[in-house]
Amino acid sequence: MGWSHRTFGAVRDTRSPWSPRIGGFLAAEALSAIGSFATMIAIWAYAAYRYHASPGQIALYGVAFSAPGVVLGPLAGVVVDRAGPRATLIGAKVLGIAASLALLSAHSFAALTLLSALHGVGAAFARPAIQSLPPRMVDDAYLARTNALLGLSEQLSIVLGPVFAGVAIGLFGFKGAFVFDAATYALGIVALPLVHLTSVARVATHEHPWRDAAAGWRVVADTPLVRRVVTANFTLHLLYGTSMLAEPLYVRDVLHRSPSVFASLQTAFGVFVIVAGLIAARAGERMARFGWITAGVLGSGVAAAIYLGTTSVVIAFAGVTVWGFFTGFVGGPAVTLLQRSTPESVHGRVMAADLLASNLALFLGLGAGGVLIGAVGLRPWIFTLGTLVVVAGTALTLSDRAETRTARAARPAQPSADPLPAARRAPH
Repeated sequence: MGWSHRTFGAVRDTRSPWSPRIGGFLAAEALSAIGSFATMIAIWAYAAYRYHASPGQIALYGVAFSAPGVVLGPLAGVVVDRAGPRATLIGAKVLGIAASLALLSAHSFAALTLLSALHGVGAAFARPAIQSLPPRMVDDAYLARTNALLGLSEQLSIVLGPVFAGVAIGLFGFKGAFVFDAATYALGIVALPLVHLTSVARVATHEHPWRDAAAGWRVVADTPLVRRVVTANFTLHLLYGTSMLAEPLYVRDVLHRSPSVFASLQTAFGVFVIVAGLIAARAGERMARFGWITAGVLGSGVAAAIYLGTTSVVIAFAGVTVWGFFTGFVGGPAVTLLQRSTPESVHGRVMAADLLASNLALFLGLGAGGVLIGAVGLRPWIFTLGTLVVVAGTALTLSDRAETRTARAARPAQPSADPLPAARRAPH
């Protein structure tokens, strides 16, 4: 289905991403993501220029922001499933407003780090809440496209966040970005009540929240397709974590280029992530397949090895653009398959489990990358990791095809009643 004016007019009053209410929500979330990324950039700059922070201190800020996602991730999913994604997201945004405005009065690096951790707490609850909203917000025919559009809002923040941060800092100083972030959080709170959500039959919960969190992991363990999606995301984030550490060293020590070249490479990556995200949003249901996820894994492994394994700036730019392009194909299909393969009553816990696995992979990539790059060198380790990612993507592809063949062989000769409509079945 295309994006013509005629199509828009036909579906504007349905539960589709083109309805005014849902379109407004998506736009507000895009601005909120841009505001959050702008704040991250501003805090980095604030720490470096106002407090003359060392690389170790700046790394500590990164840990303070990311650690809540690991520590609180399982409980965040329980809160989403018990309180509902809308109430959880509103609470996370209120915390985000408080943390952003509190940054205006931060007078030490310790205060800056503590308030960054509060932002991390808000993000730990916001992410699974946002990913649990689409199945309750739109008709299933538009689910894949809505997920792609939500993913696109995050992708836009990679490119536009630094731009907005630069404008805000230039006009109002570092604290201008914090006010902008608080304003986008407030806009998101205003937009949320406008969206109509379907009710979900709640399952019985255990009295202790950690037991409920474990129930989410059991759903992941017991559902083969969900296991493969979480494994694919873990693999990609392991690569991302190592690359976060390797890229500035690569530009400095291998390419022997300035920080401006590093920034240009990041911009090229972000632009092509957005290009792929736009294609995924337009394709919608046609990309809600596990094959697109494995294509993203395989392409990312090859492209990362090319990008960080060459001494040519031209080849490096080609590699990073291809990497960004394949990355943009993963997010929307991954979330759609997780949603369709699990009951809506456990979506919060499943999304939180996936987020926890991804955050752990980032930490592992950063830690192991630092040790192994020092031991064997940057380019050999990146080539080895890229090869391992390609092997993992191939194994996931073969596993998915084997399960598909088994399912087809076990299919009864006579059609049987299917409790799920065709659009609700998770395709492979």
